[in-house]
Amino acid sequence: MTPNELLESVKPRFTPLLVVETKTLESLLIKALAAYQDKAGLVQKVRVNKEAGVSLPYPDDYLALVHVVDSRGTFVYSEDFGSSIDLELTGRERYPFTLSYLVNLRDRPLDKWTVPPSTIGMIQDYLEALIAIPNTERQRRVSIAGKLDTSALPDAVTLELRKNDLELQMAANRAIIAGATLFG
Repeated sequence: MTPNELLESVKPRFTPLLVVETKTLESLLIKALAAYQDKAGLVQKVRVNKEAGVSLPYPDDYLALVHVVDSRGTFVYSEDFGSSIDLELTGRERYPFTLSYLVNLRDRPLDKWTVPPSTIGMIQDYLEALIAIPNTERQRRVSIAGKLDTSALPDAVTLELRKNDLELQMAANRAIIAGATLFG
C-alpha cells in the first residue's frame, strides 16, 4: 500500500468528509508519516556482501545509520559521511554484513513506495485523528449555520486528546535498536 492508497483507505471513515482539498489531505498524510517516523521510527536491515566494498551507497529509504554488524553479530566500524556509509575494516570481520538504518517515511514520493505493513494501522489511525480535527470543525460550522444541534460532535479538546494518545502509543512502540556486539 502506497501512502496515497493509505490516505484513500482512511477517507471512508468520515461521513461526511468535508476536508477534500488535495493539498490539505496530502499535508496531513505527510504529517502522519512524519509523526510515526519521529515518535516510533522504523529500522530496516540490508545484507552487504564483500563485493559492495567499503563505501556503501544509501538505500533509497535511508534516514540515519544505526549500525553495521558482521555475520557473527560483531560491530563493524562504520561512519555516515553524508554521501555514503564508509566501513573501516580490521580484517577480522566475516561477511555478509548487516546494515541497520532508520527508514525515511516523510520525504519520499507519496505514490512510489510501499508503507511497511507493520506501520499501516497506527499511521491510518493517526491520519484519521488528524483529519478529524478540521473535518469536525467544518461540520460544526455547517451545523451552526444551518441552526442544527452540534452536541453530538466531539469538541476540539477531545480530538486533540485522541491525537495525543496516538502519539503516546507510537512512542511506546518505538523501534528498538539492537545493540552491537563489541567483541572481536
